Amino acid sequence: KIFLDAPAAAQKAVSESVKSMGPLGALYFGAIYTVAEVLAIPAIPLTASAGYLFGVTEGTAIVLLSASIAASIGFLLGRTFLRSYVEKILDDKPEFKRIDRAIGKEGFKVILLLRLSPLFPFSLSNYLYGVTSVKFWPYFFGTMLGFAPGTLAYVYTGEIGKALTLESGTAEPWYIYAGGLVLFSGVLKIVADVATGIIESLEEEDDELYN
Repeated sequence: KIFLDAPAAAQKAVSESVKSMGPLGALYFGAIYTVAEVLAIPAIPLTASAGYLFGVTEGTAIVLLSASIAASIGFLLGRTFLRSYVEKILDDKPEFKRIDRAIGKEGFKVILLLRLSPLFPFSLSNYLYGVTSVKFWPYFFGTMLGFAPGTLAYVYTGEIGKALTLESGTAEPWYIYAGGLVLFSGVLKIVADVATGIIESLEEEDDELYN
Protein backbone atom coordinates (compact mmCIF):
# COMPACT_ATOMS: atom_id res chain seq x y z
CA LYS A 1 0.00 0.00 0.00
CA ILE A 2 2.84 2.41 0.71
CA PHE A 3 3.99 1.97 -2.90
CA LEU A 4 0.68 3.33 -4.15
CA ASP A 5 0.27 6.08 -1.55
CA ALA A 6 3.84 7.41 -1.44
CA PRO A 7 6.02 5.83 -4.15
CA ALA A 8 9.01 8.14 -3.52
CA ALA A 9 9.12 7.24 0.17
CA ALA A 10 8.67 3.57 -0.67
CA GLN A 11 11.54 3.62 -3.15
CA LYS A 12 13.81 5.27 -0.59
CA ALA A 13 12.86 2.58 1.93
CA VAL A 14 13.66 -0.12 -0.64
CA SER A 15 17.14 1.36 -1.18
CA GLU A 16 17.83 1.39 2.55
CA SER A 17 16.64 -2.20 2.90
CA VAL A 18 18.81 -3.38 0.01
CA LYS A 19 21.91 -1.86 1.61
CA SER A 20 21.33 -3.86 4.78
CA MET A 21 20.63 -7.21 3.08
CA GLY A 22 24.02 -7.95 1.58
CA PRO A 23 24.03 -10.48 -1.31
CA LEU A 24 20.26 -10.97 -1.03
CA GLY A 25 19.76 -7.27 -1.74
CA ALA A 26 19.92 -7.73 -5.51
CA LEU A 27 17.18 -10.37 -5.42
CA TYR A 28 15.00 -8.23 -3.16
CA PHE A 29 15.55 -5.15 -5.35
CA GLY A 30 14.67 -7.10 -8.49
CA ALA A 31 11.44 -8.38 -6.96
CA ILE A 32 10.37 -4.90 -5.86
CA TYR A 33 11.25 -3.46 -9.26
CA THR A 34 9.18 -6.12 -11.02
CA VAL A 35 6.14 -5.44 -8.83
CA ALA A 36 6.47 -1.68 -9.38
CA GLU A 37 6.50 -2.11 -13.16
CA VAL A 38 3.56 -4.52 -13.14
CA LEU A 39 1.55 -1.99 -11.12
CA ALA A 40 2.63 0.82 -13.50
CA ILE A 41 4.35 2.73 -10.68
CA PRO A 42 7.02 5.14 -12.03
CA ALA A 43 10.26 3.22 -11.68
CA ILE A 44 12.82 5.79 -12.85
CA PRO A 45 13.98 6.55 -9.27
CA LEU A 46 14.43 2.82 -8.67
CA THR A 47 16.37 2.50 -11.92
CA ALA A 48 18.75 5.26 -10.84
CA SER A 49 18.99 3.66 -7.40
CA ALA A 50 20.27 0.48 -9.04
CA GLY A 51 23.31 2.40 -10.25
CA TYR A 52 23.91 3.81 -6.78
CA LEU A 53 23.53 0.45 -5.07
CA PHE A 54 25.10 -1.97 -7.54
CA GLY A 55 27.10 0.03 -10.10
CA VAL A 56 26.45 0.33 -13.82
CA THR A 57 27.11 -3.26 -14.93
CA GLU A 58 25.28 -5.17 -12.21
CA GLY A 59 22.61 -2.49 -11.81
CA THR A 60 21.78 -2.51 -15.53
CA ALA A 61 21.59 -6.31 -15.57
CA ILE A 62 19.25 -6.39 -12.56
CA VAL A 63 16.94 -3.71 -13.95
CA LEU A 64 16.86 -5.23 -17.45
CA LEU A 65 15.99 -8.68 -16.13
CA SER A 66 13.38 -7.32 -13.72
CA ALA A 67 11.79 -5.06 -16.33
CA SER A 68 11.69 -7.90 -18.85
CA ILE A 69 9.97 -10.17 -16.33
CA ALA A 70 7.46 -7.41 -15.54
CA ALA A 71 6.90 -6.83 -19.27
CA SER A 72 6.24 -10.56 -19.71
CA ILE A 73 3.70 -10.57 -16.87
CA GLY A 74 1.88 -7.54 -18.29
CA PHE A 75 1.92 -9.08 -21.77
CA LEU A 76 0.49 -12.40 -20.58
CA LEU A 77 -2.18 -10.68 -18.46
CA GLY A 78 -3.15 -8.53 -21.44
CA ARG A 79 -3.38 -11.61 -23.62
CA THR A 80 -5.46 -13.63 -21.15
CA PHE A 81 -7.32 -12.31 -18.09
CA LEU A 82 -7.39 -8.62 -19.07
CA ARG A 83 -7.78 -9.08 -22.82
CA SER A 84 -11.40 -7.86 -23.14
CA TYR A 85 -10.67 -4.83 -20.95
CA VAL A 86 -7.58 -3.87 -22.97
CA GLU A 87 -9.39 -4.35 -26.28
CA LYS A 88 -12.09 -1.91 -25.15
CA ILE A 89 -9.41 0.68 -24.38
CA LEU A 90 -7.94 0.24 -27.87
CA ASP A 91 -11.27 0.51 -29.70
CA ASP A 92 -10.81 4.26 -30.11
CA LYS A 93 -7.11 4.12 -30.95
CA PRO A 94 -6.74 3.50 -34.72
CA GLU A 95 -3.02 4.33 -34.55
CA PHE A 96 -2.46 1.26 -32.39
CA LYS A 97 -4.30 -0.91 -34.91
CA ARG A 98 -1.90 0.30 -37.60
CA ILE A 99 1.03 -0.61 -35.39
CA ASP A 100 -0.51 -4.02 -34.76
CA ARG A 101 -0.56 -4.72 -38.49
CA ALA A 102 3.12 -3.79 -38.69
CA ILE A 103 3.85 -6.03 -35.70
CA GLY A 104 2.12 -8.88 -37.50
CA LYS A 105 4.63 -8.57 -40.34
CA GLU A 106 7.85 -7.91 -38.38
CA GLY A 107 7.18 -8.54 -34.70
CA PHE A 108 10.68 -8.39 -33.22
CA LYS A 109 11.79 -5.41 -35.31
CA VAL A 110 8.71 -3.31 -34.51
CA ILE A 111 8.74 -4.12 -30.79
CA LEU A 112 12.44 -3.23 -30.68
CA LEU A 113 11.73 0.12 -32.36
CA LEU A 114 8.77 0.82 -30.09
CA ARG A 115 10.89 0.20 -27.01
CA LEU A 116 13.61 2.50 -28.32
CA SER A 117 11.12 5.29 -29.06
CA PRO A 118 9.09 7.16 -26.42
CA LEU A 119 5.71 6.65 -28.12
CA PHE A 120 4.08 4.61 -25.34
CA PRO A 121 4.72 4.41 -21.56
CA PHE A 122 6.66 1.23 -20.79
CA SER A 123 4.48 -0.28 -18.07
CA LEU A 124 1.09 0.34 -19.69
CA SER A 125 2.26 -0.70 -23.15
CA ASN A 126 3.08 -4.17 -21.82
CA TYR A 127 -0.64 -4.84 -21.44
CA LEU A 128 -1.43 -3.31 -24.83
CA TYR A 129 1.07 -5.50 -26.67
CA GLY A 130 -0.63 -8.54 -25.16
CA VAL A 131 -3.58 -8.09 -27.54
CA THR A 132 -1.43 -7.61 -30.63
CA SER A 133 -0.36 -10.34 -33.04
CA VAL A 134 3.25 -10.47 -31.81
CA LYS A 135 4.45 -13.79 -30.43
CA PHE A 136 5.93 -14.00 -26.95
CA TRP A 137 9.65 -14.56 -27.62
CA PRO A 138 10.06 -11.85 -30.29
CA TYR A 139 8.24 -9.54 -27.86
CA PHE A 140 10.47 -10.56 -24.94
CA PHE A 141 13.81 -10.11 -26.71
CA GLY A 142 12.66 -6.98 -28.56
CA THR A 143 11.68 -5.51 -25.20
CA MET A 144 14.94 -6.44 -23.48
CA LEU A 145 17.16 -5.06 -26.24
CA GLY A 146 15.07 -1.96 -26.83
CA PHE A 147 14.90 -1.13 -23.13
CA ALA A 148 18.67 -1.51 -22.66
CA PRO A 149 19.93 1.94 -23.80
CA GLY A 150 17.52 3.93 -21.64
CA THR A 151 18.11 1.63 -18.68
CA LEU A 152 21.86 2.07 -18.98
CA ALA A 153 21.46 5.86 -19.04
CA TYR A 154 19.32 6.00 -15.90
CA VAL A 155 21.48 3.49 -14.03
CA TYR A 156 24.52 5.55 -14.95
CA THR A 157 22.98 8.63 -13.33
CA GLY A 158 22.75 6.65 -10.10
CA GLU A 159 26.40 5.73 -10.25
CA ILE A 160 27.27 9.37 -10.94
CA GLY A 161 25.35 10.38 -7.84
CA LYS A 162 27.27 7.87 -5.77
CA ALA A 163 30.63 8.90 -7.20
CA LEU A 164 30.02 12.59 -6.54
CA THR A 165 29.12 11.92 -2.91
CA LEU A 166 32.26 9.91 -2.20
CA GLU A 167 34.62 11.57 0.20
CA SER A 168 37.62 9.60 -1.03
CA GLY A 169 39.78 10.50 -3.99
CA THR A 170 38.46 7.68 -6.16
CA ALA A 171 35.84 9.80 -7.93
CA GLU A 172 36.58 11.63 -11.17
CA PRO A 173 35.98 15.40 -11.43
CA TRP A 174 32.29 16.23 -11.81
CA TYR A 175 32.69 17.50 -15.37
CA ILE A 176 33.92 14.07 -16.52
CA TYR A 177 30.65 12.50 -15.39
CA ALA A 178 28.60 15.41 -16.74
CA GLY A 179 30.30 15.17 -20.13
CA GLY A 180 29.72 11.42 -20.32
CA LEU A 181 26.08 11.82 -19.39
CA VAL A 182 25.50 14.57 -21.96
CA LEU A 183 27.18 12.51 -24.69
CA PHE A 184 25.22 9.39 -23.79
CA SER A 185 21.94 11.33 -23.60
CA GLY A 186 22.60 12.81 -27.03
CA VAL A 187 23.19 9.39 -28.57
CA LEU A 188 20.08 8.04 -26.85
CA LYS A 189 18.00 10.94 -28.22
CA ILE A 190 19.24 10.28 -31.76
CA VAL A 191 18.44 6.57 -31.47
CA ALA A 192 14.92 7.33 -30.13
CA ASP A 193 14.28 9.86 -32.92
CA VAL A 194 15.41 7.41 -35.60
CA ALA A 195 13.22 4.65 -34.13
CA THR A 196 10.21 6.99 -33.97
CA GLY A 197 10.78 8.05 -37.57
CA ILE A 198 10.86 4.44 -38.76
CA ILE A 199 7.64 3.64 -36.88
CA GLU A 200 5.91 6.68 -38.41
CA SER A 201 7.02 5.60 -41.87
CA LEU A 202 5.58 2.13 -41.24
CA GLU A 203 2.28 3.74 -40.23
CA GLU A 204 2.26 5.83 -43.41
CA GLU A 205 2.88 2.73 -45.52
CA ASP A 206 0.02 1.01 -43.73
CA ASP A 207 -2.31 3.97 -44.41
CA GLU A 208 -1.46 3.85 -48.12
CA LEU A 209 -2.06 0.11 -48.24
CA TYR A 210 -5.41 0.03 -46.40
CA ASN A 211 -6.92 3.36 -47.46
